[in-house]
Amino acid sequence: MSDTGWDCHVHVIGDRRQFPLSPTRGYEPPHAPLDDLLGHLDRLSIARAVIVHPSVYGFDNSCLINALVGSNGRCRGIAVPDPESTQDDLSVMDRAGVRGLRCNLVNPGGLTLDQTRGWWDWMRGAGWHLQLQIDATKTDIASLLNEPGLPPVVIDHMGYPPRGTGPEGIAPLVDAVKQGRVHVKLSAPYRISAEPAPHRDALALAAALLDADPERCLFATDWPHTELAEPPMPDADWLSEIRTLAGDRWQAMQNAAEALYGR
Repeated sequence: MSDTGWDCHVHVIGDRRQFPLSPTRGYEPPHAPLDDLLGHLDRLSIARAVIVHPSVYGFDNSCLINALVGSNGRCRGIAVPDPESTQDDLSVMDRAGVRGLRCNLVNPGGLTLDQTRGWWDWMRGAGWHLQLQIDATKTDIASLLNEPGLPPVVIDHMGYPPRGTGPEGIAPLVDAVKQGRVHVKLSAPYRISAEPAPHRDALALAAALLDADPERCLFATDWPHTELAEPPMPDADWLSEIRTLAGDRWQAMQNAAEALYGR
């Protein structure tokens, strides 16, 4: 298998009898077991992946941990711990392969930023980061990044702006990338594009972020595209578009992923 590095944002949805879904979930996810994820990686010739805990499991991270253990080191994870979790609980997750936790500041549910503050010192010491889903057109990114004691930050889906937003609409995020203050995932173009595949408006955002600093950009597919029957553009095509856009900067992106997740 030709190693093209990391897919930095995927999900695993296991057997519902073993891993019951939250009764308050906001959508019905597809069945997406670990074996299917590994098949996805093999088809794209991608070596490793970052499994992000989906909201449909609430604070129950057992499906994530099971997938990490079953991947035999091929995957790392981003968890959404119960707010009452102790540092010992987080240490158990770390040993399984978790490297950060996620706050969704766009949709209700999950962790709020305030609920994570008590873990920040531990996170910085353990090499964890804080993955945030925000709307970069509405969030005061400079104030957010100035929070005292904040761990390293990774932003989902190019800042998840409204569909059709141009690079000027996420200028504060681009500036933060240029200043080396944040990483951002070049992922899920169909969530932010107002155009059909190949989503040229989303690619314009990716280009602006890459030009700001490729060492702060992460490639991801958002497999299995939890709220869609299938994405408008195949994952292999998105990979090809980003690799072409990155050119010789692709290795810098992979170095960034390795630094965040490789331990």
